[in-house]
Amino acid sequence: MGLVLLNLLVVLCASNWVVVKDCEHSFDPYVFALFRFTVAALAFSPFLKKALTSKLIRRGGLELGFWMALGYLTQAQGLITTDASRASFISTFTVLVVPMLAGASGKAHVKPLTYFSALMALLGVALLVEKGGAFNPTQGDLWSLASAIFFGVQVFRTEIISRRLNKSATMPLMAAALTTVAGTSLLATAVTHPHVSAHEVQNLLALPAQVHAMIQGGIPWWQIMYTGLMSTDAVLMIEVVALHDVSSTDAAIIYTMEPVLGAGLAYVVLGERWGSLGWLGAALIIASSLAAQIVGTEEEVTPEQPKSKQLKGSRR
Repeated sequence: MGLVLLNLLVVLCASNWVVVKDCEHSFDPYVFALFRFTVAALAFSPFLKKALTSKLIRRGGLELGFWMALGYLTQAQGLITTDASRASFISTFTVLVVPMLAGASGKAHVKPLTYFSALMALLGVALLVEKGGAFNPTQGDLWSLASAIFFGVQVFRTEIISRRLNKSATMPLMAAALTTVAGTSLLATAVTHPHVSAHEVQNLLALPAQVHAMIQGGIPWWQIMYTGLMSTDAVLMIEVVALHDVSSTDAAIIYTMEPVLGAGLAYVVLGERWGSLGWLGAALIIASSLAAQIVGTEEEVTPEQPKSKQLKGSRR
């Protein structure tokens, strides 16, 4: 069941790139993030009370929400100046972040192939952003790489935290995490666009008689609802539930299909196109990620079983 859920997660994640990129042409990304994560947090608000009564859930939600917020906000920032298809492939670097974290934490022995795969993936990123025979990344490409790293930390910690809790704690954990993301988004919006954020929040809280005028004013409500409820709430809940039964590293083989689907949607919906070197870089990223998962099996270190083979690699 966990593997089936992760396949659904990949489809939702792939669609998210196109929707967010399309909205950023006409709407401020930080205000969009604020609306998106407010909607996402409100959907889980009935479970917030239980989350606040448990120290373990509360602390876990705050930590996961912090890493999620960094990942989502840098993702949105990156999409301002890079293509959705390029950003989705760069995000695959998360697959290589997780096993490295496992090795650094002493949870697993990281094989040399994992580090080699990371270098090959970075070469793939270089080919992906190559222009005119030179390595020419945009700020968006660098933000996307940072987002991949933050999500790698989030996946690694999600596996650990979710396995400390019962499955009944999933909803309260998500409530705490998404409330943290919404709060961080509000802070980021206020800091980066104080006048815009104040104006938009005022509109959001407008009287019912003003709602029609607000919709007519161009706020992308269906995109906000879709990304808030589906590519945020549904994705995060699926991930927490699935990672009870499937390790974050094993899930990476399925995750590597996300950029392929994302690039395909960007090709059809947004009309994004690459040169031959770009496709070569994309293929190298996918191949490196798969090699790290299928061939570069890691040896997990536990007090009970010093060298049991369980970890492989992973991505968000």
